[in-house]
Amino acid sequence: MICKMTSFKEPGRLEESEVRTAPVIMEIEATADPECAVLLEELNEEDLEMIDSSDFIEAHTVNMDDGEIKDDDKMIIDEDFDSDSDVEEQQSFSEYLEDEIVTKEQEQELTTRFLNGELTFSEYAALMEGNEVDDGTDASCMASNTTASAADAFEKELKESSRLKGRRQRAGNRMRKRRGVLPPALQGLMGEANLRYARGERETAVKMCLEIIRQVPTAPEPFQTLAVLYDELGAPDKSLQFALIAAHLSPYDAEQWIHLAAKSEEQGNLKQAVTCYSKAVAADASNVEAHMKRGELLERIGERKAALRGYQRLLSLLTPEQGSVVVQVAKMLASKFHKDGELMKAKETMDVVFKKVPHLVTSEHVNLMLELLLSQKEYTHCLEILVQYCGIEVEAGSLTESADQPLIVLHCTIPESLPVDLHVKLTVVLIHLKAFHMLNMLLEPLEENDPEEAGDLYLDVAEALMSEGRHRDALRLLNPLVKSENYGLAAVWLRHAECLKACGQRDRAAASYEVVVQQAPQHLQARIILSGLLNELGREEEALAVLTQDAESEVLEPGLLYEKCMLLKGVQERTEEFLAVGQLLLSRHFVRIRNRDELYALSRLRRLEKKKEALREIRTSRGEPQFDTDAPDFGVGKNSPTVEEEWALFREMCDTCYRIGRFALLQRLAFSAMGSKLFYSSPDRALEMEFLCLLACFHNGDAYYGYNLARDQLLREMKYPRIWNLFNLILQRADDVRHNRFLMRLLARHPNHPALTLLHANNCLVAGTYKYALSEYAATFRSNPGPLSAFLLGVTLFQMACQKFSAKKHSLVTQALAFMWKYQQYRGEDGYQEVHYNIGRAFHQLGLLPAAIYHYKEALNFTSPLLEKYPHLLDLKREAAFNLYLIYMSTGAYDIARSYVDKYIVI
Repeated sequence: MICKMTSFKEPGRLEESEVRTAPVIMEIEATADPECAVLLEELNEEDLEMIDSSDFIEAHTVNMDDGEIKDDDKMIIDEDFDSDSDVEEQQSFSEYLEDEIVTKEQEQELTTRFLNGELTFSEYAALMEGNEVDDGTDASCMASNTTASAADAFEKELKESSRLKGRRQRAGNRMRKRRGVLPPALQGLMGEANLRYARGERETAVKMCLEIIRQVPTAPEPFQTLAVLYDELGAPDKSLQFALIAAHLSPYDAEQWIHLAAKSEEQGNLKQAVTCYSKAVAADASNVEAHMKRGELLERIGERKAALRGYQRLLSLLTPEQGSVVVQVAKMLASKFHKDGELMKAKETMDVVFKKVPHLVTSEHVNLMLELLLSQKEYTHCLEILVQYCGIEVEAGSLTESADQPLIVLHCTIPESLPVDLHVKLTVVLIHLKAFHMLNMLLEPLEENDPEEAGDLYLDVAEALMSEGRHRDALRLLNPLVKSENYGLAAVWLRHAECLKACGQRDRAAASYEVVVQQAPQHLQARIILSGLLNELGREEEALAVLTQDAESEVLEPGLLYEKCMLLKGVQERTEEFLAVGQLLLSRHFVRIRNRDELYALSRLRRLEKKKEALREIRTSRGEPQFDTDAPDFGVGKNSPTVEEEWALFREMCDTCYRIGRFALLQRLAFSAMGSKLFYSSPDRALEMEFLCLLACFHNGDAYYGYNLARDQLLREMKYPRIWNLFNLILQRADDVRHNRFLMRLLARHPNHPALTLLHANNCLVAGTYKYALSEYAATFRSNPGPLSAFLLGVTLFQMACQKFSAKKHSLVTQALAFMWKYQQYRGEDGYQEVHYNIGRAFHQLGLLPAAIYHYKEALNFTSPLLEKYPHLLDLKREAAFNLYLIYMSTGAYDIARSYVDKYIVI
């Protein structure tokens, strides 16, 4: 009988001095009387304080079969360990004993850490077993780990580190396996602890148990006693800790683990409860309650996949004799897999019911199994189940004897008692097996049902017919559905419209799509298809109205905006609307430029990250919001246009702006695209955007930003003449002289570049430093003689000759004319008009009017196919006629001057 104490102070965490003191002294006497073999002496509290921890010696069990006690108190373990034994073998055995002590110390440390709350029970069990335990894994793996892992690890280490003989290895294994068994001395101490506890001396009992734990940490008895003691003291947490350790050291009691799991759950420690249920499953894999409870707790802590694995393990362990449980677990597990979208696993789960307990299969199970098989398109298997469980008779054949060929159903006999939902499943299966010759027989029983009640069955068969291309037959079921109140929904109208469209009835299809759009305005695909149908029917205004969205009151769909742009593209009267809708669509990722500082940042910086950072700094410094407050909201969906489609739309918008002369809008579009993350994903597109910006600046007359872009283009591609021509065109429109220093710096790096030399010489000519210009032109002419360098040399010499104080004017004119004749030779017949016009200008400037008149008239009288093909670019007749008009006006020949104006200068 256990006596309870009236007052007891709960022992807290024991100090080291308390753990090392011993409450009793055990004395072994050599006597023949077995009743007097062991004397136990009680000590009072004063005696306990006088005992030093060094008085206690760790006790080891002695196997009397393998050794004997000598007078000199030395224990001989084996005959092999005599004075003639190998020294190395003795050292190996010593190392084995040391490892044993270290292992004890480690186990003691783990136990202390668990009791102090530093480890959870799952972590404690895993570390004690030397492996990691997954609470959701199959429990069959844990039973072997509990008892064999430590011994196997020690045996492997012993074999690798020593060369002990087989007998010594077997002895070591026996010692390892028996470590959880108390030696006789400690068994007596354990009995004394229980006796003290029964007398009410609980502090002493606790100390005795802790001393036993110190010496043999793997013995369950002291932990069991401590668990009972703390439970009576009203410390359930401590009691549970010791009970868990005791259960871990004797893990084959499933009921004990279930009890501990329930207590852990009561205390709110669900993970610990899961671990206990896993141990219970390891001890008794046939315990259905442990399996189910563990799965429930795993789902509660969010480990759904682990729970499903546990249910699968349980299902595989159940026998046909447990038929009701098999059906219950399989149905529950299949529904969970179906909810998670894992249809294949759900089908495999239900298949267990049909294989293990076919006699318990009901129509409900058949219906669920057929639904899963239909989702996997296993139509032949569906037919087999219907024949086996529903009394259906099928006459079938195959075109070939190959198993891969689909089944050909020739005839089918259906019992009248077949439920309508299974009849629909049979109909769907036969439709997918191409048994269309039985379609009327299959549809007539279904049509006898009211569509208001069986509308979902109507829809299932109609969708099966549509998937097989039988749209007219599907309309047979959809027509009554769209007229019903319960099923006249947008989804049904959509199927109805798709069938009508496939049958070529575009007017009726458009009407059905209009109903879909009215009931579900957010259905983008329906609006797009309806717009296309209306456009095909010639109802363009209605097609555009279907795609129109209100930017202020609804979330804009990019797909609809893109489709509207495609409808507006190319319509001359709606060009402005096309550009407006396109800008709205592209504003999702384009930058809305607010000032010239942002324009400069977009044109000067190359990397997109730098552009974004510069825009943030500019807007912060100006006190403006980072994002546009009036920007519309856009949705994101699968109907959004691709990057390539948006890029093609952007190019089309740029071409349209150029064609209608909207160069300011072209420049805004091009520069806004420079901040698009979507377009900058491709380096080729980024380069093309920069070139579009350059062209936009050129056509819009913006030489300031155009120069920056042209300079960047020039530095990247100096070898292409077209880049130099474009750069020169930008310079001609420039309002500043920034390019002078740039060209001089570039010329220092590339001193012999012909185009760079000519541009530098042009700057010198414009600045009036004719000698420098003449030197550069002459160098270019010597290295690469051509019409341009010869003409520029002549122009420079004429300029020098026309100076007021220039010397040797006659010589300069003569040399200039010589270069003009060279220029005429290099240009050839194709440049005849150009040459005579330029020579006429030279004589006109010198005041030699008769010579100028002659050359102007030569330019007027010349014609060629090239001039006739490109008159707006190459023909100089109006310029020559105007210069003749000036000459004749200066001489007083007004009639002749008037005749040239009337003949050649007509607007």
